[in-house]
Amino acid sequence: MQGCKVLDNHEVSSLLDSTKSARDRLMILTGLSFGTRVSEALELNFSDVSGSQLSLKSKKGSNNQVFPINEQYRAAVNAARAEYIAMGWNVTADTALFLNRSGVRMTRQAASDIMRKTANNGGVSGKVNTHSLRKSFITRIYRMTQYNIAETKNYSRHKSLASLDTYLATTQTTDLCKNLSW
Repeated sequence: MQGCKVLDNHEVSSLLDSTKSARDRLMILTGLSFGTRVSEALELNFSDVSGSQLSLKSKKGSNNQVFPINEQYRAAVNAARAEYIAMGWNVTADTALFLNRSGVRMTRQAASDIMRKTANNGGVSGKVNTHSLRKSFITRIYRMTQYNIAETKNYSRHKSLASLDTYLATTQTTDLCKNLSW
């Protein structure tokens, strides 16, 4: 989604600190940790995050992918499970990872509303939505791979390199030319 903000570390901390529930924190961490599309995240069940990995089913025709789960994410999954159980809901392997207040799978609109409210509560300005999480993940991976666009494509699960253009913050400067010598 064009125009949505890439979140910096301070903004991510503000979002996480201002979450209202374990479920909301897990939703933010899912987008930031795995670059999920909101539709992919909302289709996850507890069985998809069992063991030491997250099994992601692609929604846009790219390959399904498995990601290792770190301790922070595992703790967030366990906290969401405990929150649901405290609400009196039976949590099984087939239970959706993201439930609404009625105990049914959350909608895209509900996820968007949660992100908008959480950003406002955390004082994060600009256009922040669920896609900001994916965009922030992709930008961070791009930097961590030392700007290797092909490797970034694998993590982001895009079909083509061209489709990454709207995600990656690149410069318009021409400073590199001064370093060329033949």
